[in-house]
Amino acid sequence: MYKSFVFFALIVLLTHSSSAQSFSDAMKEEINIYQKIYDAPLQVAGKPPASFKEFYSQQPFVLALVFTRCVGICSPFLVNLKETIQLQPFEKDFKIIVVSFDPWDTADEMELLARNLGLKSDPKWIFAVTDSIDQMNRSLGFDPVWDSVRMQFDHDALLVGINGDGYITKKLIGLRERNELNQLVASIHNVFSPTYRLPNPNILFSCFNYDPISGKNKPGLGLAFLALPAVMAVGVLLIVSMSVRKRKIL
Repeated sequence: MYKSFVFFALIVLLTHSSSAQSFSDAMKEEINIYQKIYDAPLQVAGKPPASFKEFYSQQPFVLALVFTRCVGICSPFLVNLKETIQLQPFEKDFKIIVVSFDPWDTADEMELLARNLGLKSDPKWIFAVTDSIDQMNRSLGFDPVWDSVRMQFDHDALLVGINGDGYITKKLIGLRERNELNQLVASIHNVFSPTYRLPNPNILFSCFNYDPISGKNKPGLGLAFLALPAVMAVGVLLIVSMSVRKRKIL
């Protein structure tokens, strides 16, 4: 009986952990939404220095963050983005700016990455580096962590939509499908996106309540209900454990 309860508790805790991770990604996608991107200077190989403002003032863009020495998600991430964009034309035009968040990357190395992806001559794509990585990352709510053992960054595969005024309209983490990229592209052209729900007194059990003024999420009642099964499982486990100990003492 005791082992059955332990097994049940472990299953509930693992399920809850998986759900919490997905909600964690969802929360990160909403960090700094509707905030302005830092106007970082950009260096593109063979071209004069520019800045984010010079690009978004001409045309909204989708920003992808990578680094050239990545042995993990970066290459699949860019290949997936390339194939998704080339699958069929979008209704409205936009640029894709790929910026390295690795201070050791150079503009020439980013140009080589573009060439390896077959994108060097595609005017839609821009590959750049910046000397203002920390400021850029903070403005995007992006937090890569350097692993000195693996000599790699632990990071999300992040896409960010930037509209013509330089505001972050939408973020996507991981490899995404066409319809989600459509929503991101629509958002940079100031088309309403249903992804971010505004506070509503009639919705009592949402997990997170988005505040458009602060640009942050606050925990909602739904989050407490999500955690309830795990809390109950731990409680049952403790009660059974205490009961077994008392029986051994007797």
